[in-house]
Amino acid sequence: MRTVLILLISIFSLLAAEQYTIQEFGNSQNGKIETLLEQPLLIRVTDSRSQPVAGVAVEFGINSDEGTLAFPFEGENPFILEGDTVSGAFSAVLVHTDSDGYAAISLMLGSTTSNNKVEAHVFLPDGSEERVHFSALAVDLQSIIFQILGGLAIFLLGMKMMSESLQTVAGNRMRSILKRVTSNRMLGLMAGALMTAVIQSSSATSVIAVSFVNSGLIVLRQAVGVIIGANIGTTITGQLIAFKLTHYALPIVAIGFAMYAFAKTQRIQFWGKVIVGLGLIFLGMTLMKDVLNPLKTSLAVQNFFMNFSTNPLLAILAGTVLTSIIQSSSATVGLTMTLAGAGLINLQGAFYLVLGDNIGTTVTAQLSAIGASRAAKQTAMAHTLFNVIGAVYMGLLISNSSGFVLNFVRSTSGDSLRQVANAHSMFNIFNALLFLPLVPFLARLCRFLIPDREEDKTDEVELILDDNLLDSPALAIDNLEREMVKMSSYAEATVKGAISCFFKGHPKSNRIMSMEDRVDYMQRDLTIYASKLFQRNLDQKQSLKLPVIIHTINDLERVSDHAVNIVEARNRISGTFKMEQGELPRAAETAAKIIIKMLASTRLSLESHDRESAHAVLTLESRLNRLEDDARRSYTDCLTSNGEDGLKRLALLDFIEYCERIGDHLTNIAQSLVGGGVWHGTDDIH
Repeated sequence: MRTVLILLISIFSLLAAEQYTIQEFGNSQNGKIETLLEQPLLIRVTDSRSQPVAGVAVEFGINSDEGTLAFPFEGENPFILEGDTVSGAFSAVLVHTDSDGYAAISLMLGSTTSNNKVEAHVFLPDGSEERVHFSALAVDLQSIIFQILGGLAIFLLGMKMMSESLQTVAGNRMRSILKRVTSNRMLGLMAGALMTAVIQSSSATSVIAVSFVNSGLIVLRQAVGVIIGANIGTTITGQLIAFKLTHYALPIVAIGFAMYAFAKTQRIQFWGKVIVGLGLIFLGMTLMKDVLNPLKTSLAVQNFFMNFSTNPLLAILAGTVLTSIIQSSSATVGLTMTLAGAGLINLQGAFYLVLGDNIGTTVTAQLSAIGASRAAKQTAMAHTLFNVIGAVYMGLLISNSSGFVLNFVRSTSGDSLRQVANAHSMFNIFNALLFLPLVPFLARLCRFLIPDREEDKTDEVELILDDNLLDSPALAIDNLEREMVKMSSYAEATVKGAISCFFKGHPKSNRIMSMEDRVDYMQRDLTIYASKLFQRNLDQKQSLKLPVIIHTINDLERVSDHAVNIVEARNRISGTFKMEQGELPRAAETAAKIIIKMLASTRLSLESHDRESAHAVLTLESRLNRLEDDARRSYTDCLTSNGEDGLKRLALLDFIEYCERIGDHLTNIAQSLVGGGVWHGTDDIH
């Protein structure tokens, strides 16, 4: 009975005890650095009857490295505990609640973008103590913009440096592999993925595919497989970022610089640039992350990004536009991962942005197809359709934030960065596997949207010099050599036409003149393209190869000039040219046959880098020199001949001399292939 009585007395005592309520106002504000917050940080104390309690001591104190307490104070009997009364900057102030139960303090924000934290200790009349935490975001908008742009620029510089260096050390081999394996869809996909993973640029891979189609090296179906694979290869960058090596960014840069600066071989120097580029990627990520981290505590910033990223159309459009501007899906995926890592967007919003990034990266292929063939435009369209269709159906699948797809991604990792990287990889792998059987259908759809034209099917010779490849010198030189072979074939046809005109009277001389003009235009276009290449950052082999290519182009143009000389020699004779028996006519016929063989061997050596064909040219040139000497002696023996027969013999001698001069220029080309190791085929580059 006594125990029950004590218990009842205790319960009544508790019920009779005064209950206090503490309210906070002004939390989670934003403001410009080094300014007073617009609203004060305010505490109100009320009792159980909701009546204000006056005289309650409230101690406000700074709980961060930034920000100071400042006038005006609200409340009774303020007392400065810590601070400078002259400057009006305080770190601790005691204020008592006024008759309305309020106690407040003003906050001067710090000088950098950061969270300024204030802790309030409320000493209640019953002897208890309560703590209230305030947080206010100081925003330096200029610093945020500069740091994000600077971090993004460093990230892009790292991507460019790593990609260009990898293309230099591995681009030729990757390009050679791409040519060989694209006949099979699965092999083409694997080649595209491998090439993009190695050179770290899906844009470069897609441009190469468009260029190959434009030049007739591969067809549309083969290019589609490569482009699908490129989308898988580009996810490697996100996976590297997710390893969180940002703390080692500066050591990685230092190691790469040491390799670049002190290595004795050029290959190691290029690998040093690759490592420097990787370090710069991590450094750029660090800079962007550091400036974004404080923003995650701001309700206004959180609401902006959440509303933005959870709007599918807006988020996908933003990813598309940003990637189109930056021209690097890896950079925008990295920025998306940074936002997710800072807690500013959730997985669903990040996934929407990634889908937009995938669409935006197709702009590069579309730009490279401007002015190109219809087949090249169809290839660029296939890249766009592949990513747009994938983004549409995946966007619908992830519209439910608790759906299977997003839950599966969440199950792969508890880290937000890794989740975004995994979402990027899984989407592109799934999309590739889905579309691989549909490559023929996708190719037909592209031909329907961009139909072939009859003029695309003609045999007219047209040089295709892709300016989009200039940023990859190895690929641009390959393009230049490929088009130079076209010039060689056309110059060969010009000389053959001139020989036929000389002996048979057809084609007419004006046709040969027109063909020679076309060769002149080819020389101009190829030389301009080569001069643009000289302005790029060439390695030693490229610097040695390019002048030889220019000399070869000039030799081919001189060959066509001598074709015109042959026609002019024929025009000096009126009537029908009837070949007669004799040493000089036989020498002219032999010279024509030798030149035709030399032209064919030269074209073959340029086309396949066949040194045996080049040696054959040199051998034939020796025969041609002897033939010319014999013809000159034969002509001297018959100088007493007069009349038309003498003019014919002079024309025959001129013909042989022009053939010999053509042979000299073809010999120059052959010597460039076999002499000094300056010119190598892609299979010889290691």
